[in-house]
Amino acid sequence: MFKRTRHPAWIVLCLASLVIFSALSALAQSAPVPARPRLHIVPVLDPNSANNAAVGFAAPAGAHLSYFGGPVISNVHVVQVLYGSGSYNAQVAGTTSPTMGQFYGDLTGANSGYTSLLTQYNTPATGGTNQTIGNGTFDGLFQIVPSAGNNGSTISDAQIQSELLAQITAGHLPAPILDAAGNVNTLYMIFFPPGKTITQGGSSSCVAGGFCAYHGTTSTLLNGKNVLYGVHPDMQSGLCSTGGCGNAGVFGNYTSVTSHELTEAITDADVGIATTFAPPLAWYDMVNGEIGDICNGQQGTYTANGTAYTIQLEFSNAANNCVLPPPAATGPDFSITASPASQTVTQGGGTSYTATVTALGGFSGVVSFSVSGLPSGASASFNPTSVTGSGSSTLSVSTSSTTPAGTYSLTVTGTSGTLSHSTNVTLVVNPVNPPDFTISVSPASLNVTRGTTGRYTVTIGAVNGFTGTVSLSVSGLGSRVTGTFSPTSVTGSGTSTLSVTAARNASRGARTITITGVSGSLNHSTTATLNIQ
Repeated sequence: MFKRTRHPAWIVLCLASLVIFSALSALAQSAPVPARPRLHIVPVLDPNSANNAAVGFAAPAGAHLSYFGGPVISNVHVVQVLYGSGSYNAQVAGTTSPTMGQFYGDLTGANSGYTSLLTQYNTPATGGTNQTIGNGTFDGLFQIVPSAGNNGSTISDAQIQSELLAQITAGHLPAPILDAAGNVNTLYMIFFPPGKTITQGGSSSCVAGGFCAYHGTTSTLLNGKNVLYGVHPDMQSGLCSTGGCGNAGVFGNYTSVTSHELTEAITDADVGIATTFAPPLAWYDMVNGEIGDICNGQQGTYTANGTAYTIQLEFSNAANNCVLPPPAATGPDFSITASPASQTVTQGGGTSYTATVTALGGFSGVVSFSVSGLPSGASASFNPTSVTGSGSSTLSVSTSSTTPAGTYSLTVTGTSGTLSHSTNVTLVVNPVNPPDFTISVSPASLNVTRGTTGRYTVTIGAVNGFTGTVSLSVSGLGSRVTGTFSPTSVTGSGTSTLSVTAARNASRGARTITITGVSGSLNHSTTATLNIQ
C-alpha cells in the first residue's frame, strides 16, 4: 500500500506484508489511511539469506494499476542534486561517462521508447487531471552545501525536505517548472555521499529491513505547490553494495533503483501527501503498490539514445506484466542537447551556451532554434539560427541591470517540420552586489574561571538585503570546555549568546576560539581570545 513520502526500491515482500496487503485490498477507494502509515516497508534484500530467493521476472497474479484522480508528471524535468561533499561514485558525480545525468536525459528523451510505455497512464479529463505523459529532460547537476543542522551522519526525511525547500528558496537550485495546467514537472533527485544514513518512517537506508531509495512529496508548499523529490543513499557501502539493491554493479544498481523511483514519480506524483485511495493519489495497485513496486528487483538492460543501461522492469496494464520499454521509434529524426548545463552571470552581463543537433536515422532536414523561459530584461539570439542535418549553434544570452536575480530554466527547442525536440539549461543571475552577512563577537577577550561560565555576544549583520539563516558553530575551545549558542542560528541579522563553560579540571591558559557562521554557500568566521583561569 502507499506510504506517505516513502516508496523504497528493491524490496522483497515478507509474509506479514502479504497478509496485510490482502486485507487492505478489500478496502473501498476512499478508505482512510490509519493514524500511522500503512505497511509498505519490507527489508532490503539480504543476498545471504536463504529466504530471499532470486526475484522472478513476472508480476504478481492479479496486479493492475487503477487511477485514483491525482496528477502525473507531464514532461519530467530532472534536477540532480549532490547533498554536500564526499566521495561520490564518479558516474553519479558526473565525472565519468555515462553519467547519471546522461542516463536521465537518454531514458526520458526522444531517442528512447520509455515515454511510449508510460502513455497508457495518461490521465482522463473527466475525473482526472487531463495530462499526457511526454518526453522529459535533464536540467542539470547541482551540488549544494546543506546547513549543519541538516547534514549530520544521520539525516531524516524531514531534514531533507527542509533543506530542499531552503536551497530552492535561496536560489541555489532551480525553481520547479509547471506544465500548462499548473502541475509540477520538476523532480529533484537527491544523492548522498558515503557515511550518511537516511531515515524515514522508522526505516534506514542500506540495512536489513531498510530501503535503497524512495520518492516523495514535500508536506510544505513552495509558491503554492508541493515539491517532488527522490532520495538516493550511497550505494558503495552496506547492503546497498552487496546485493541488497541488485546485481548490476554500483552504477547499474544506481540506474536500476533510480528508474524505479523515476517511473513511480511520473505516474504517481503526489503519493507523498495522499491520505486516501482518492486524489491526489494517481496510478496505484491497492495490493501491490506503485508501478515499480509491482516489479520490484527485476532488472534488465535497455538501450536509450545508443547507450545500454540497467533499469528495472515496470508494470504495464496493457501487457499485464512487468516489461522493459519498447525500442525507440525508427525513421529520420534528430536529437538536441545544450551545454554547459548551467551558466552564471551578474545583472547586466551576458553568457553563452552551445546547442547541438544530432541527426538520427538519416535525418537531413533543417532545424530552426528557439528559446523560452528568459527572465524579464533578458534577450537571446542564435548563431546560426538553424542547422541542416547535424551541427551546432551558439546561444547568446544578455541580461540587463533590471533583470531580477534568480535561477531560471531555459528551454532550447529545435524544430524541423513536424519534428520538435527540446532540452534545458539553467541561467543563474546574481545581483551586482549579492546578499551576504558579516559576523563579529564581543568581547574580544574573555576570562573564565574554572567551574564557571562566561558569555560572548555574536552579532550577524545583513549586507545587501541578506535574509538567509546563519547557523553558528565554535571551535578551538580546548579540553573540557564546552560552548553553546542561544539561539543556534540567526535569520537575516541579529545576535546570539555564546556561553562557554569550563570544567573544574579544564586546562588553564589562553587560546584563540573561532566562531563560524554558515548560510548555504556563504561561510564567514571571526575569532576571540578565551583565557581559562
